[in-house]
Amino acid sequence: MDPDPRAWRPQAFGPRKAKELVDPIVEPAWDGIRVLAHVSAARVGLIDAEGADLAPDHPEIAVELAAAIAAEAAVIDGYLTDQALQPDVGVSIAVDETPGMGEHMTQFFLGKQAADYVGGKGRVPGRPTARTIGQAEAVAAVAAVPIAFVAVDLLAVDDESLLEVPLLERKRLLESVLREGARVRRTAFVREPAGSMIITWRALGFGGLAHKEANSRYRPGASNVDWTLMEMPRR
Repeated sequence: MDPDPRAWRPQAFGPRKAKELVDPIVEPAWDGIRVLAHVSAARVGLIDAEGADLAPDHPEIAVELAAAIAAEAAVIDGYLTDQALQPDVGVSIAVDETPGMGEHMTQFFLGKQAADYVGGKGRVPGRPTARTIGQAEAVAAVAAVPIAFVAVDLLAVDDESLLEVPLLERKRLLESVLREGARVRRTAFVREPAGSMIITWRALGFGGLAHKEANSRYRPGASNVDWTLMEMPRR
């Protein structure tokens, strides 16, 4: 592994089945472009799997990321996606009959602006129905839906590598290091059993799930058998 974080690339998912993982956490599988965000007050880079820096294409995200970290510098794994800000990613959310719970859950995952749209408080812009991984930019351009950065992992902070730190601890550190905003979000995740949250994510339009062992380490640019993707259960 290259010790220079600028040479790191996103870790790939492995071939194991979700049921084979030990003590996994579960996240929604985000559509979009996977990048490693290298963030400091002086410079922000959004490096994709091919080594290209996409930050110049997303200056608003770069500015917000620079202001969002509570550290001198950080390396964050995440996605450039229009999915986090979609006003119509799902239908009614059947998680609780308590008044306002559906709106609360929508706001939790998508932000207040999207919750207002879903709740009928704002205009819902037209958008194409077809959405595939790798089309985030094209869909956003056509549908006028902004791109956001959704953070899923923290790999380094203040020049200290966290690659050997267990995933669950990296997640906790991420919460303290990265503040959320209009274009910067942290992914939701739960421990098993995740049945009720899977219902919510499916209703919000997610097509798959990411299962990751809570004790897993991070191997930049390599496939990790402790991480796997699966299609969203139909029921």
